[in-house]
Amino acid sequence: MLHKPSKLDEEEWAVMRQHAEIGQDLLSQSKREILQAAAVLAGQHHEKWDGSGYPLGLQGEQIHIYGRIGAVADVFDALASLRSYKAPWPLEAILDYLRQQRGRHFDPAIVDWVLDNVDTMGTVAREFPDTRA
Repeated sequence: MLHKPSKLDEEEWAVMRQHAEIGQDLLSQSKREILQAAAVLAGQHHEKWDGSGYPLGLQGEQIHIYGRIGAVADVFDALASLRSYKAPWPLEAILDYLRQQRGRHFDPAIVDWVLDNVDTMGTVAREFPDTRA
């Protein structure tokens, strides 16, 4: 499903949405602190600031900081990267999307940090290119 060149149907989307809970369940079984943090990130990276996300419909600061940072990073990476169903977005289009979703999808403070540190984000992207294309 990850490489399907078109939109997912309802059944495929329902299966895809399970990855947050599956990842959290898998990672939370570890006693290692870093994997406990990864479990929180996996479980909450699709929650939205306005409460419309999944799997729990958490809102605002109910979402752990790991999930709030992860949500922005996940979307930034997805939009910037080549996928079988889309070309990478230009940086300015990604930044416009983050601005539009500030306070809706994303924690406003995290968006502000990204917007204030675009050069740093670009450096990281260049040093760690997506090799999945």
